[in-house]
Order: sequence, then C-alpha cells, then structure tokens
Amino acid sequence: MRIPKNRHPSHPGEIIKKFILDEFKISQTMLSERLNVSRRTINQLVNKQRPLSTIMALRLSKLTNTSPEYWINFQTAYDLFLIQNDKSLHLEKISAIA
Repeated sequence: MRIPKNRHPSHPGEIIKKFILDEFKISQTMLSERLNVSRRTINQLVNKQRPLSTIMALRLSKLTNTSPEYWINFQTAYDLFLIQNDKSLHLEKISAIA
C-alpha cells in the first residue's frame, strides 16, 4: 500500500460518514443497529475519536460486501501518516542497518 507523503489520508470514520451514512441516508443509530454495536461506538468512529478495529473492519466488510482489508487499509494509512509526520519520534536519527 502506498502511503501519501503530502496528503493527510482520510480517517475511516470519514469514509463511513460519506459512503455509508450520507450515501444511504441512514442515521448513526441505524448503522449501529445493523452492525450490532453501540451508537456511541459509531459516533466516536465517525468523529475520529476512535480508531477502526479489526472487528469493526470485519463488520463493515459484511455490511458493504467488501473485504476487511479494504477497511483496515484506511486505518493503516491514517496511522502511518500521523506517525511518519510526528517530529517527536526523531525518526530521522534512525539509519538503515544494511
């Protein structure tokens, strides 16, 4: 998977809001019921207050007829972008072993 260097990847919650909630015109409550999770879980995910778990990726894949990897890749791209741009980690001080 290519991680964009200059564009902040979308959080999985943004994808859920745009392509599930808005597209199908359903509420967070309706989605939570379909996925058998709490409304709070969906709300935190949509508001980028919670990362997408592997279990949620599996639930979303069943709901949308996609793969769990499709959903996990959004979270991975988002996390890697944040970490790669975190100056406090001093990643520039690490050199390749070979």
